[in-house]
Amino acid sequence: MQAEGQGKKRNQTRDKLLAAAATVFVREGLAGATTRLIAREAGVNEVTLFRHFRSKDRLLAEVVGTHFDLEALSASVKVPAPTGDLRADLIALGTVYAYLLQENLPLIRTMLGETQHDEVHERKVFRAIFRPLKEARSRLLERAAAEGRLRTQGREEIFGDFFTGSIFSNVLKRSNNSLETDYPLSEFVEFMTDLILSDPGEGGPARGA
Repeated sequence: MQAEGQGKKRNQTRDKLLAAAATVFVREGLAGATTRLIAREAGVNEVTLFRHFRSKDRLLAEVVGTHFDLEALSASVKVPAPTGDLRADLIALGTVYAYLLQENLPLIRTMLGETQHDEVHERKVFRAIFRPLKEARSRLLERAAAEGRLRTQGREEIFGDFFTGSIFSNVLKRSNNSLETDYPLSEFVEFMTDLILSDPGEGGPARGA
């Protein structure tokens, strides 16, 4: 009975440390999230932290796996079904992509600021969140190019990176309260879609319907 009680207390302490680490990582960044700060946030001492996780890196791995369930996160991404209307499909993908960015922005900004220190975890998180959309984007652009609805000169990946990269930058800009944006995000997604679909040879947008 005593052993069971000790095990329950150990698990509670472990969960408390994981929750505290997730909070401190987002607030301070990976470099600023010292074991001392994490232990203080959890209301324990550093010895207790190291007894459970041995190192800050192991603690981060547990945080990513526990507080950000990567398989569930990837499976939860709702990829819009293609309709055959290229413009509408790109707008739908861009809108979902922007929404995912906004929903996961604290974690993403933390990981972006520390990719040189923790590339493995950064890749896992980004792959889980954005891979389903990236794959759908690639299929959409490749099919449109093969059908002659989009002139990419075999550079669909560049077109796709330009599209989502621009949306990514715009979402980051909007997260900075000191920078004003006079147009809605939806308008930006539509603008980037029309820019992607514009046909240099014709001098105007190719709607791709």
